Amino acid sequence: MTLKEISYMVLELLRKNHVVDDERLDKRLIHDWIDGKRAQYIKNQRTKNPNGRLNLNLYQSIDIEVEEVAVTDAGYYPYISQVQDDNIVVSTTEIPNILEDNSGPVILSIESEDLMKIPFSVVDYDYMRIAGHGKFNSNIIFTSIRDNRIYFKYNDFFDTYTDVVIRAIFENPRDVPGFDADTSEYPANLGLVEYIKNSIFDVDAKILYIGQADEVSDSSGEIKK
Repeated sequence: MTLKEISYMVLELLRKNHVVDDERLDKRLIHDWIDGKRAQYIKNQRTKNPNGRLNLNLYQSIDIEVEEVAVTDAGYYPYISQVQDDNIVVSTTEIPNILEDNSGPVILSIESEDLMKIPFSVVDYDYMRIAGHGKFNSNIIFTSIRDNRIYFKYNDFFDTYTDVVIRAIFENPRDVPGFDADTSEYPANLGLVEYIKNSIFDVDAKILYIGQADEVSDSSGEIKK
């Protein structure tokens, strides 16, 4: 189901199936309502059951190009007393905001573009800077999100691969590159679509129209006294 289709369902509910020649409710507002209700629903589900599995339809994927960057500032490694040369890997472009809750960003996976099972581990940025030196974790690729970019602790994996795929729940699905409101599948399951419709009707629409009774029934879509 596309965002356009969901928006039309919401409008039909608000108009009570009345067809109007001039729609007075801006569809951009409808889109904002839908995105906001989706984010709130997912956060509520995570709060109720932090370890519960979320429906896979809620996630979106982005192909990310990365590049190796030389680091010569000891400030990146607070536990090292002298300046030293080192490497990190960072995404070349910013990514959209990822939905967050008390557990952190809602990320399903970060993996190589060819879906090889390279072990990536998403951690806090401070931990990533000092991770990967142990006997049992030296082959793990530690990664973190900071300032809308993805950072990786250098691994020889990046000598071959220059792209990764992130699968996550983004705050605004429309910010994901390639998303089209008319043709792209909106990241929501049927239960979430019903929640969005009912919540907009019960809360947002009532606030919008409170005290604005339409006393002239002429199917114009305008509130007339």
